[in-house]
Amino acid sequence: MRALITIGLMILLLAMMSCKTEKITSANSQEEKVFWVNSSKVPCTGVAPMNCLEVQENSEIDEGKWTFFYSQIEGFDFKPGNRYRIKVKIEKLPDQVPADASSLRYRLVEVLEEYPDKRLRLSNIWMVEKLEDIENPKGMEKALTLEINVAERRYFGFSGCNTIRGAALGITEKEIVFGNGAMTRMYCGPEYMDLEMKYAEILKEIKQYRFSGSKLSLLDEEGKIRMVLKNVD
Repeated sequence: MRALITIGLMILLLAMMSCKTEKITSANSQEEKVFWVNSSKVPCTGVAPMNCLEVQENSEIDEGKWTFFYSQIEGFDFKPGNRYRIKVKIEKLPDQVPADASSLRYRLVEVLEEYPDKRLRLSNIWMVEKLEDIENPKGMEKALTLEINVAERRYFGFSGCNTIRGAALGITEKEIVFGNGAMTRMYCGPEYMDLEMKYAEILKEIKQYRFSGSKLSLLDEEGKIRMVLKNVD
């Protein structure tokens, strides 16, 4: 009888230890993190082409540190145009997940901050109203233009003869940098070629911007206005 009781106690003790181990393992498979979430989903490629959120874990937003987020965050109601700071719980799933699925489960704990992304006002097609000292510049009888896409960090413009496109970098609520652009190579005569050379050179020197009503002013590092643009809508 004593032997049976001893065996029973040992089985009970092992079961309790096993249960405790499972709880510890379960607790260790979860953690909480705080993410910044950018204001737009962007094209990305996982198993197939898709649109991804962009996130980062810095204490303050660093515009050059966004990374694609390929998973879903359960309970997070993302509204395009807003930036978020959120706390999420991350749970490691069992090993038997499909090969094309994430091994982590993300669930919203709390929205810590939510506010409109003021930079998105830049995203538009703008007509060049003033290019340094030139009023309403035109090339080939057409107005010069500049299109900015904040979400995709790119720009595209008509420079008076050719078109130019490139990366729009480091966009904050006051700053923007236009990366070196790739330009088409049509020849249109000295007058128009000089105009577009001036357009391209000024873009390289832009570091800041500011709005005044429907107009956008682009400024250099010293704060001098180099280009004034008008909303074409």
